[in-house]
Amino acid sequence: MKLEKHNIELAERIEMLDNASDIELARELMELHSEKCKECQEDRLSCTVRPACTDRNFLNALIELGVEAQDLPSFCYSKYLEQIAKFVLSGKGKGIADRRIPEKDLLSTLKVASIRQFNTKFGKIWDRYAMVRGHNVMLVAGDELLFHFDFRRGVVILNPWNLSIEDVNIFDLYVEVLSKHYGLSASTRNLTSNWWSMTVELGCTLTKEESSRLKGILSDRFEAYQIVDTEEGTVVEIEVVLDQSSPSIELRTILAGFRSMFELVAGRSEVPPGVGR
Repeated sequence: MKLEKHNIELAERIEMLDNASDIELARELMELHSEKCKECQEDRLSCTVRPACTDRNFLNALIELGVEAQDLPSFCYSKYLEQIAKFVLSGKGKGIADRRIPEKDLLSTLKVASIRQFNTKFGKIWDRYAMVRGHNVMLVAGDELLFHFDFRRGVVILNPWNLSIEDVNIFDLYVEVLSKHYGLSASTRNLTSNWWSMTVELGCTLTKEESSRLKGILSDRFEAYQIVDTEEGTVVEIEVVLDQSSPSIELRTILAGFRSMFELVAGRSEVPPGVGR
């Protein structure tokens, strides 16, 4: 593994001390983890069933830093791709979240040759398939899965539940893909650079009890919201305000709002399958 050339990228993520100290700290962390990684891979059984770093987080971090596939710990990486293939293709294994994969390796692992084939293949077999694209990003949702393709970096995040959204364009894309996935009509507005809103039309009128349940969910997650009954049905308006104490919003927060609204509209008595469960 040739990881030392990525010390600066790690130092930039750390940003704890002065520049020189952060670079030195990054170098030491890389050396310590590289040695730990080497020892782990020498015991292939342990590396397969119980890797030294929890959930292969060191490997995940290396991919996030842009380490090339040929410089990743090879055996660990092969097990990582096998795990992702089993989870995506057959639903086997424990839940996977926030896993990074180089785009080319994801496609080959899922036995598709291109982005077009990826969408064609899984668009036919996934429940409530939805796709949106823009700003060098493609989001695909279906079944229990959500993929975030970052074309600029060549990296895909599988089930990015803890993704911090700081860009209004990414916020817009996620509102769009989730509204399509859940069959709800939604729109967004960029009120200021750090003040965004989304409006969701439920297509039916909620009962007082259902509105109360929804208020309980939204009040725990959003800065401000409003539930309004119109002639066409209930409309939910949600505001997101970013500031120094909350410079981003996590995807899981937006997802929880959509899931709660969808569950009230679809079936009402049963919890549907869907992403983010």
